[in-house]
Amino acid sequence: MGTALPDPKFGPTPMDQLELYRWAVQDPETHAVVLRTMYQRLRPGRQPVVLREDFAGTSAESVAWVILQHGRRAIAVDLDGSTLEWAQRRAIRLLGPLASEITFVQGDVRSVGPPAVPHADIISVLNYSILYQRETEELLSYLRHAINGLAPGGILVLNLFGGADAVQPGTTQRQVTPTPRLSTESPIPAFEYLWEVRSYDRTSQRLDCRIHFVVPDPSAPGHTREVRKAFRYDWRLWSVHELFEACAQAGFSDVQVWRHTYDPSRGAAGVFLGCVEPDSLPALEKWSAYIVACRQGLPCPARATGSIASASCRETMPGEDTRP
Repeated sequence: MGTALPDPKFGPTPMDQLELYRWAVQDPETHAVVLRTMYQRLRPGRQPVVLREDFAGTSAESVAWVILQHGRRAIAVDLDGSTLEWAQRRAIRLLGPLASEITFVQGDVRSVGPPAVPHADIISVLNYSILYQRETEELLSYLRHAINGLAPGGILVLNLFGGADAVQPGTTQRQVTPTPRLSTESPIPAFEYLWEVRSYDRTSQRLDCRIHFVVPDPSAPGHTREVRKAFRYDWRLWSVHELFEACAQAGFSDVQVWRHTYDPSRGAAGVFLGCVEPDSLPALEKWSAYIVACRQGLPCPARATGSIASASCRETMPGEDTRP
């Protein structure tokens, strides 16, 4: 999720930054639908029940997962204790007794697994969190551990982005107007979200980025205040082929590249969720995609394709709006 940098106005813990982050860059309800759709296309006739959200941060995907369908369970794993405590309080506030269906685990995602926690039907690594694995052995170690955390027929879903425009130094700014989809969730005032790309080293593939916010503050000049460096990112921008090959090397039986795109001129018919060829991405100036890796134990169909009948969201780049 990024390293939260405390802001003096907010006190010693970055709790308010987490709320801003959740509204600015996450669309958990759509992600829950996308994950379920991926699983069911690859495993026809089966229903995923257990979601494990690695690098969970706000654990928003876990909350959406259990609230959207009765009988589901989630495991939210994150190394940062204060962030996980915030996430658990949020889950209780939004879910009430249903929050007991989420197991919050503070720990390294490369060490948490069965029998301490159940095998998962889906392990999600979203918000580009796989990019924190900056060395090849580090990446392979995580992927090999993830296989052991999946139930037979389970899938690992991670996302990534790339393209020349995505690593161009500069700042993208947009307004965020929180609009809750859950009846138990309250909106917060509109604010500005800024995504800054500071630098990119093509040799090492290291990408240095920051998130800043401009929030309402009646006591400040102009009635707004800038929260600088709310989150920082030191990522390795793996190529789609590198991650594809790493998953295969780690032992996944089948690896696919999926995209979730939206053409607003076509309305709901313009939403696509399905498998694409990895070679189709590097030529694009800016792209985002999912890697979907299947655990050994149940064969994947040769390729799953098709659209999703919902225009609620599309996969986005850092800095872009999370909803069309």
